[in-house]
Amino acid sequence: MRIKLVIIFTLSFFSLFSQFGNDFLFYSYNKKSVNIGSEFDLNSDFISNKFIYRFYNGGYIDKPLKDEQLNRASGINKLGGFYNNSAIAFLGKDSSKYRFIFGLNHKQFFNASITDDLYKLAFYGNRQFVGDYANLGNSQLNNYSYQEIKLGFLIDGVDTTKAIMGMSVSYLKGQNFFRLNTNNSSLFTAQDASFIKLTTNAQFSMSDTATNKITDINGNGLSTEFFIETPYQSKLGKSKFIVSIANLGFIKWSNTTLNYTTDSTFSFSGVKINDIFDLTDSTLNAISLDSINENSTNLDRAKNSTNLPVSFIIFHKIKFNSLFELSNGFRYLFNANYKPYLFIEGNFYLNNSSFITAHIGFGGYGKFTGGVSANFYINKHINLRIGSNSIQGIVLPNKSIGIGGFFSCGYKF
Repeated sequence: MRIKLVIIFTLSFFSLFSQFGNDFLFYSYNKKSVNIGSEFDLNSDFISNKFIYRFYNGGYIDKPLKDEQLNRASGINKLGGFYNNSAIAFLGKDSSKYRFIFGLNHKQFFNASITDDLYKLAFYGNRQFVGDYANLGNSQLNNYSYQEIKLGFLIDGVDTTKAIMGMSVSYLKGQNFFRLNTNNSSLFTAQDASFIKLTTNAQFSMSDTATNKITDINGNGLSTEFFIETPYQSKLGKSKFIVSIANLGFIKWSNTTLNYTTDSTFSFSGVKINDIFDLTDSTLNAISLDSINENSTNLDRAKNSTNLPVSFIIFHKIKFNSLFELSNGFRYLFNANYKPYLFIEGNFYLNNSSFITAHIGFGGYGKFTGGVSANFYINKHINLRIGSNSIQGIVLPNKSIGIGGFFSCGYKF
């Protein structure tokens, strides 16, 4: 259980450009090039970094710290994450407007929603629910990782506006998979604490734990990606619209996937022990979790499907002059327990190709986030981009929510 909770609180969400999980955005900066990148981010709308660090390191979580998280709870609470390592190449003749795309990615997605009562039960116990029901329903946890081989093309100069249009298709190799949905579940504690009663119709699936290495194949899938960039000249300056749809696909997990279902009511009033020094096998069997699982859950090994968290992004950019560019936009993730994310950011140019970016966003898995990044060329070929859109977790690790970072390096031909 501890390992699963660590997974919940240590994975992450993505942000603009390098952190929006769309490889076509590399082309906007580096054109014909080879790029590598790595990114991670963690966000929640109620769990603080201090709580996560204390929990992860095995430190003591005192009542004030638990209360601090609970005070931010809002009924259904969000957690989310993303981790990605990527290599992407845009190749083609200089004389042609067509570019071919080849990419390799390792991706891990995580998202969850938990009720206030589930948090209270996990960190305070069931004393506060004496004579009442704890609502454990409508809580979800999804975690999966996979590797991706991507092929595609783009047209740089669709019309006289110099619009860019691209698409790609990817083969996905599933590595591991974990999904829990509590559906309608509750826990009742008797007024005199003489018994507890759990009612649930939960569903739980996971890939075979015996084959969990990056070289193992636990599933196969497909995904596609679309990208459009339309520049135009406005009264305020050079402008462009960018629309992106990414991760539109699925993974079909193998027939060794474990699928548990339960639709039962459990009542527990303790175990009577006549002599603690003479425990019989029948007494031990009465408190065996294995026997409970066998009698109350259904288990089968069968194929299972995962719909990927489809990413939809639309944003607008205006370059007012050679020193300043303003962007604002919207992002949403389908199938991901995600709230709409709105952002605004400014690029402050140091020269024609190097700039500093300030980012402010609201929504997603968290609330307000802020960040800063730098994009610069070492020479006319090598481009570096480094930063974070949740920098508050780096600057104020004990007083903030959310943390992340990204790095990319591109070689421009």
